[in-house]
Amino acid sequence: MQRTLFFSFCLSLMLVSCGGNQIGGNDPEKTDPDVRQPKQLVFNSVEEQLGYHTNEFSVNMLNLISHNEEEKSNICFSPLSCSMALGILMNGADGNTAAQMQKALGFEGVEQADINAYYHKLLEALPALDSTTVVNIANALWLRNAFPFNPDYKQLTKEVFLATIDNVEDFLDQQTLDMINQWAADNTNDLIKQIITPDMVSPETVMIFANALYFKGIWQQTFDKEYTCKRVFTTSSGEEKKVDMMYMQEAPVNYMQTNDMQMIELDYKEGKYCMDLILPRKETDIKTFLSSLTLDQWNEYVSQLSKNEIPVSLPKFKFAYNRNLKQDLQKVGIVDVFDKDIADLSHLSDVDCYLSFIKQYTYIAVDEESTEAAAVTIGGVDAASAMPSISFVADHPFIFVIREKKYGTMLFTGVVGDPTEEQQ
Repeated sequence: MQRTLFFSFCLSLMLVSCGGNQIGGNDPEKTDPDVRQPKQLVFNSVEEQLGYHTNEFSVNMLNLISHNEEEKSNICFSPLSCSMALGILMNGADGNTAAQMQKALGFEGVEQADINAYYHKLLEALPALDSTTVVNIANALWLRNAFPFNPDYKQLTKEVFLATIDNVEDFLDQQTLDMINQWAADNTNDLIKQIITPDMVSPETVMIFANALYFKGIWQQTFDKEYTCKRVFTTSSGEEKKVDMMYMQEAPVNYMQTNDMQMIELDYKEGKYCMDLILPRKETDIKTFLSSLTLDQWNEYVSQLSKNEIPVSLPKFKFAYNRNLKQDLQKVGIVDVFDKDIADLSHLSDVDCYLSFIKQYTYIAVDEESTEAAAVTIGGVDAASAMPSISFVADHPFIFVIREKKYGTMLFTGVVGDPTEEQQ
């Protein structure tokens, strides 16, 4: 379990700093590696700083989630998916609400245009870094019909985040929920099939936003299945369990160690992606180790990695994880957006709104040949006051006009003052 937790952590950080295949909901199984040309990810100085602080957000969130998780032994969190989903909402925020989000995400004092350019570059570059590793990133908005959204916000979300936008009549309608869930399945290779249920929405829900992230990487040096066997794994609770342990003899890896831990780096096929694995000493409590891990310490570990050929034993693992992120985000300083009385989403709409929920679903599987992982971060925006019921009830005198539409020629006009009265 100790290693499993850090596999998730390292994959999350890797997705922020490495690359992949294509944008959107394309089926990764239909991708032809022969026609994909790798590209380079090049940051300017501002984007380099944003990338550093995004990784800082990643480490802080994993630490928080680890300490707040009381029921499950395994954790998988995608900081990239969470950050990008919040980035979509942040463009609708103003005032202190926007300031809190920018600070928590590591973007304090940075122009919103530069933040958007950073997200847009990630969207375009990460899926194209490697011709054999698949990375799909998709964003989406579902908007309540007849609610007055700011047209500029919708246009910006399309252009910056390459988001699909659908209008819906009612978020309580099962067909609407099915459509959102199908979007998640389509954009995670069917690994995550349900991200929204009726209890997550209300009559006041006016917007659902989501980010989906899918990763599939083949090991550069695969594990021989013949060497996989049952071995004892000591869990975080101290229980000994038999697991399928993979083995690689004299694996060519980057390696480093201190008195407190060991670290290796396993490359995916073309070396543009990797999985870093940190193994604390067996007697070390994983939460205690995490609480002392800072981004600077992490970067120091990475800088000390060097080529070695060592035997590697790694358990196969596969699990799904989901978490309501509200309390975690509040602890890193994103507070106002959840409060219906003070949330400022005035760039999203002139009607007062607030963030009613934000949740992330993840999946990861590691075996002898590859790693497959997926994440969906979904959030809901509600109107701060009851949504007015829109209807047309002609229960008092009204006017009617019958006209030709192209030029507006009126054929008949009239007033109905008493529909029961039949005049001769």
